[in-house]
Amino acid sequence: MSFKIGLIGKPNAGKSTLFSAITATEVEIANYPFTTIQPNIGTSFIIRDCPEVLIHKKCTPNHGSCTNGKRLIPVQVVDVPGLIEGASEGKGMGNQFLQSVTDANSLILVFDAKEAFSSKDPEGSISNEIHEIKQEIIRWSSGIIERDWEKFAKKADSADERVEKSLIKKVGYLGIDEKSIHEILQIGSLPQKLSIWDHDTIVSFSEVLFSRIKPVIPLGNKADLLQRDELMTIKKSFPDIYLISAEYELALQRAVSHGIIKTRIPPFDPTDKATSAQREVLEKIDSFLQSEMISRPFDILGKIVQDILDLITVYPVYDESTWSDRNGNILPDAFLLKKGSTPLDLAFMVHSEIGEGFIRAIDCKTKMVIGKDHELKEGDVIRIISKTK
Repeated sequence: MSFKIGLIGKPNAGKSTLFSAITATEVEIANYPFTTIQPNIGTSFIIRDCPEVLIHKKCTPNHGSCTNGKRLIPVQVVDVPGLIEGASEGKGMGNQFLQSVTDANSLILVFDAKEAFSSKDPEGSISNEIHEIKQEIIRWSSGIIERDWEKFAKKADSADERVEKSLIKKVGYLGIDEKSIHEILQIGSLPQKLSIWDHDTIVSFSEVLFSRIKPVIPLGNKADLLQRDELMTIKKSFPDIYLISAEYELALQRAVSHGIIKTRIPPFDPTDKATSAQREVLEKIDSFLQSEMISRPFDILGKIVQDILDLITVYPVYDESTWSDRNGNILPDAFLLKKGSTPLDLAFMVHSEIGEGFIRAIDCKTKMVIGKDHELKEGDVIRIISKTK
C-alpha cells in the first residue's frame, strides 16, 4: 500500500531538520516562522526482517534496499507548512497545512521539548502544545464536514444505501475508505441516521478519525538540550511521547554522506576523514543515543507502522519455488497491508485485474494452497494465481 507520514507542528519546532535527517533531502532550515511554505515530500524507510534469509538467496528489491537480511521498505514523509492557532480559520499557512494532512496515514506532531522546560509549568506546556494542535486539526475537519450538512444529511437518509457509502461522499477528501468510516462509527457509537447528527456528533467523528484512523503521535525534539531529570519528567508524565534530537540525526546523516562514518547505527567507527573535533561530536551523539529515554526516527516510523497502524509486510511473487517475479528477481516487492488482510486484498493491491481474476493463492513458505479469506501474517511470501495470468 502507499504509505505516507506527515510531520506537523508549530513553527521552529524542528520539522524541517527532522525531515532532512530521515529523507536525506536538503530543505530550507531556519529559525523563523513558516520556513516551510510548501509541503516537502521525501522518502524514508522502515526496517523489517527480510525472508531472503529463509531461502538463502539475495533479494533484489524494486524499491528500497536490503542489507544482511534487514529490508528497508520505503515510506513517504511530508514536511507540511507550520501550524499556528487559528489555522482552521485560514490564518497563517493554515489552509495549506491542513489540506496537506488529508492523505497521510499518520501524523507525527513535532514540538520543542526544550522550550517547554523554559516555562514555569513544563508538563502543562507540553500538554497544551499537543492538545492545541490536535484540536486545530479537529476543528478544521469538523468545519468542512459541517458545511451544508443539513441538506446533505437529509438527502443521504432518504437514499437507499449504507451510511458508510453516503458518508464517503462527504469525507472521502480525508483519504479514508468505507471500511474506516465503519470503524469510526462503531468506536464512536455514532447514529446511523445522519440527519440527527449535531455539531458535537461531527466533532466526535473527527476525534476518532485522528486518534484511531489517522493517529497523531507526539514527538519531543531538541532532547539533546535537556538534562536527564528533565527527560525523566517527560517520560514519566507522558509515556507515549518519543524524544529525539533532529540536529543530531541530521549530523549523522551528513556524516555518512561525507564518508566520515559508514553507518548511522552506533557505536560509530569514524573513518580517516574525521577530524578530532568531529570525533568528539560523534562520541557525544553516541552517548546521547545510549539513553533508554531517547528514540531514533527510523524506529519510530517502524513502531507507527506495526503497533499503531497495525500494518504487516507481505511479499507477492510469481514463482513459489524461487520466490521471484517473471524476470527472476527475488522478493522484488514488499507491500504494507492492514493486519487481518487476505490474499484477495493483496491481489487487488498488486493490480485490480489480478484481484478480479483471483482463483487461489499459495503460501510459499509452507507450499500450501490458501483461499481468498485466509488471514495473512507478517513476512508472508505469497503467490497469487489469477485468470489474468
